[in-house]
Amino acid sequence: HTITMASTTTPAAPLRQPLLSSTPPPPHRHDQNLTAGGDMYVTARNSRNLQWSDIIVAPYPLRLTGFVMLPIVIVLISISAYATSAYVANLQWKGKPPCRKSPGAFAILNSKASPSLTAIIWSGVSKGEKLLHDAWLYRLDRPVNSRWIRIPHDDLASHHHLSMPQPRTKSSIATFGDSFAVMFGGDPNLQPPLEGVFFDDTWIITERKDKLVKTFHWYQVNTTVKPKKRRAHAATITRDAKNRSVASYWLYGGRNESGGVFRDVWQLPLELDDEDNILIDANSSIINANWRCVYGCNDTAVAGWELIDVWKWWKDRDEPIPRKGHSLTSSSSKNAPAAAFILAFGRLNNWMYMNDIWQFVPAVDGDSGGTWQLISALDFLPNKTSDLNGHPMPRDHHAAFRKDDTLYFFGGRGGLNQSHDLYGPLGDLWKFNLTTSNWESGNESTTGPAARWLPGADKYGNGRFVVFGGESYDEKKLNDLWEFDMESSTWQLRSSSTC
Repeated sequence: HTITMASTTTPAAPLRQPLLSSTPPPPHRHDQNLTAGGDMYVTARNSRNLQWSDIIVAPYPLRLTGFVMLPIVIVLISISAYATSAYVANLQWKGKPPCRKSPGAFAILNSKASPSLTAIIWSGVSKGEKLLHDAWLYRLDRPVNSRWIRIPHDDLASHHHLSMPQPRTKSSIATFGDSFAVMFGGDPNLQPPLEGVFFDDTWIITERKDKLVKTFHWYQVNTTVKPKKRRAHAATITRDAKNRSVASYWLYGGRNESGGVFRDVWQLPLELDDEDNILIDANSSIINANWRCVYGCNDTAVAGWELIDVWKWWKDRDEPIPRKGHSLTSSSSKNAPAAAFILAFGRLNNWMYMNDIWQFVPAVDGDSGGTWQLISALDFLPNKTSDLNGHPMPRDHHAAFRKDDTLYFFGGRGGLNQSHDLYGPLGDLWKFNLTTSNWESGNESTTGPAARWLPGADKYGNGRFVVFGGESYDEKKLNDLWEFDMESSTWQLRSSSTC
């Protein structure tokens, strides 16, 4: 049998002007009958060729809706973009800061406008003795093991027209309370030749809040008179005993590019407002900040790399042997109201490390000059532990703090037998009572930080100090963060090392 099937022809769909045509649509297109899935539907595949003329000729109801929704969409996108950028900036962290020693700046600040106790780390020396150019924040007022926050370089490049310092190491950094910090000098090169490379610039660091993100500002202090270029010096900040609206940044010692060691004392007075913030004018300049030399101004640096008669200096001169890698702390008002600062430890050269303590008393009425007072005598070139007489081992590049009449010292690099090659990192903690002049030994703790030298360190409040990073044995750089409670004499690990 033959079966004949009738053919059924499906009518062709009416031709429509494609939305993605490169030619303009015909006039009065909005009068055409549009069905669901018509011209106004744009897929991801063809949206890249969408033309503005294809949108504005939409039927009136759709055009009205589009024009009403467009500003709303733009606003929503703007809000979303801002929130995303703030969120990303706030979480701009990659685990933890790279392992390092000798941060260019380490300070704990707390902005009164937006309170938050923040540790700031900037620059320093990483593995391979390379100079870092980064900045990180850690919130100490949050739980242990809080996240580190990295500050993008563009944010560090300061506000409006402000500049920022070059990366460095072995600068001097000191904080005033938790309001601001001051940094001077340092070394940007690390390798010979050193001629002409040390810094002699001064910077103020203040915390600020920008776009929901904690960061900080740099302000440069521009003065004609200033200390000579140097590194491995030390500084501290004290409040004026007579004028509470003035604080002074004190600087002593360090070495120059030729290896000479300084013995000069410099003072930088700084004016404060009612909340102890540094006074800054409308041009972002520090108000009335001018360096002045107080002691040893006209003397040349002592040739630290050469053999000098340190015995004669120690016996005949009422002042410390010139040094580098030492520490300065503010003086105790009870012990010596007129004293500006306390000097401790340090070294002159590769065989002359020191463990003595001095305090400096400036001349009255702001005149140049001053006197040194010995607090704890030097153990001159000790060869064995019994030569120390119950004192700490001579050392340099340690951490030092004061609470009331007690000085605290942690770590550093030291040893005996006047052999620099045999010296290594220390992990001991020592206390010195300024009233009784007694030392209290703090042996290495199994629950405290590993031995290290050149850590970043700062104190906050009246009873805690923080230590970050440094270099341990076999030149191992660290990035752990430890907090010491002076009341209970206990260490707490805030952020572990990943080195």
